[in-house]
Amino acid sequence: MADTSHRPNPASGGAEDAVAAAIGASVRKARLRSGLSTRELAQRAGMSQPFLSNIENGRSTPSVATLYKLASALGVGASELLPAGKDDGVVVVRAGEGVPTGMDETPGVAQSVLLAGAPGRLLEARWCVIQPGQPAGDWFEHAGEDFLHVIEGVLRVELGTGRVEQVGAGDSLWLEGDIPHRWEVGPTVGATLLLVTAHVPGATHGLK
Repeated sequence: MADTSHRPNPASGGAEDAVAAAIGASVRKARLRSGLSTRELAQRAGMSQPFLSNIENGRSTPSVATLYKLASALGVGASELLPAGKDDGVVVVRAGEGVPTGMDETPGVAQSVLLAGAPGRLLEARWCVIQPGQPAGDWFEHAGEDFLHVIEGVLRVELGTGRVEQVGAGDSLWLEGDIPHRWEVGPTVGATLLLVTAHVPGATHGLK
C-alpha cells in the first residue's frame, strides 16, 4: 500500500465550501458569458441539469473530470474555472492545505489535491494518491503537456496509441496532452505521484 503520510490533508469544511462557491461562481459567469442556459450547458457537458445547478450554487465541488467537461463545453481552459486566489506572484501551499477532489464521479475514485493552478496561469500541479485497486479516473485528452513523477508505488499509464508504460517510484513520464491517456494501479500496490499540467493559453481542455 502506498504511504500517504506526506499527503496534504483534506481542508476544513469551511475551506471546501469556499472553494465550491468560487468554482460555482466561475462556472456561472462563464455560462452567462457564453449565452447558455443551465439546460444547454448540462447537455453539452453530458451531465444532469440538477447536478450543474448544485455546482453553480456551491453545493457540490466538481471532480477533475467534471471540471474538464465543463471547460470544454464552455470553450475555456480548465484553470479558468478554478478559484483565483491571491495574485501577488508567489503562492505557498503548506502541508495539510488544499481541498481534495475526486478524479471523476466513480464511487471510491482516487483523490487529488490542487497545489497550483488558477485563471491565467499556465501550470496546474496536483498531488495524487491512488490506493491499491482504487479506480483512477477515465480517459483524459487535452491541449498542453503533462508531466508526472511517481513518488511511491507503481502506476500503469495507458495511451490511446496502444502504448502502455509502467512507471515506478523515482520514474517520471512526460506526454503531449492531446494523446488520450488514463491511469491504473494494481490490486496490491498503489501509487503516490505529482502531476504537473502545462496549459496552452486560450486552448480548451476536455475528456475523450
